[in-house]
Amino acid sequence: MSSLKLDSLKLFQHVVAQGGITQAADFLAMPKSSVSRKMKELEEAFNVKLISRSARYFALTEAGEIFYARSLDVLSQVEVLEQEMAVHRQEIAGKISILCVSPLLKCLGEHLREFCRQYPGIELEFHAQEVVERNIPKRRFDLLIQLEKPVISNLIARTIGDMYADYYASPDYLAEFGCPTEPEELLSHKLIFRELSQDQLKQWWFQDPVRVMDLGPASMTVVDSSDMALTLARQGFGIAMLPDIQVIPALQDKELVPLFGQRHRRCLPVNLVYHDREHIPRRVRLLIDFLTVNFAEAAAKYSLPQR
Repeated sequence: MSSLKLDSLKLFQHVVAQGGITQAADFLAMPKSSVSRKMKELEEAFNVKLISRSARYFALTEAGEIFYARSLDVLSQVEVLEQEMAVHRQEIAGKISILCVSPLLKCLGEHLREFCRQYPGIELEFHAQEVVERNIPKRRFDLLIQLEKPVISNLIARTIGDMYADYYASPDYLAEFGCPTEPEELLSHKLIFRELSQDQLKQWWFQDPVRVMDLGPASMTVVDSSDMALTLARQGFGIAMLPDIQVIPALQDKELVPLFGQRHRRCLPVNLVYHDREHIPRRVRLLIDFLTVNFAEAAAKYSLPQR
């Protein structure tokens, strides 16, 4: 059987209700030939005769009677489904307040636009999430998108993937202060440290072997913004740990140089953070599921190749 269109079912019902093809064509302001053709296509689709055609009278065949009764049921169910979906669409509406660091927003922007196209009733409201400890208590939010785990312990975090970060400096800085070959040499360099909270330990992580290094003895510029860390690194203020997604343009423009031959790249989990697992609004749940499904594709466009 070929595909059946709802419009054909509706037209068939009009033919029956009006008592013939000519009458239905007049009622619908359609050419009689178009109505006749569609009825013929409907019969051919089911390989059965539905209408007894005669110049004197209009009648349904036995198959036509069955088809008509069933088509009434089908269209009635479709109408109920349309009404339910209309209610569903109304429920998927409202505002979602999002805290997000700008690099992640850049990564997810294309997919967030697609989400808005799929759910036009949802309005996204973005706020810069640069200092978690300061922003979260003061600003009501529905969803926090951030690298690493949340600082506030009473929040729920769902990891949707990973991004990588590495250590960078400008050519001018390296020309003046030299290029470190091992992490321990960083303590004698100028560092740019992004602080998430006032009580955060000033540490960086290294691989091969895995270890954490206290940066306390180093000369340090502390910032609370990833964009500020990138800007200062470009301007030669010191060495910074920056995510791939942020540094790609600076690497292309040769404004930054990766250190340690990528031996100490750090894997950073990307988390969706929210308040309540059980009472989360439906629109927020839809966004969480959408980002979970699409994050890997989004992140792949902004990852540096591994050596």
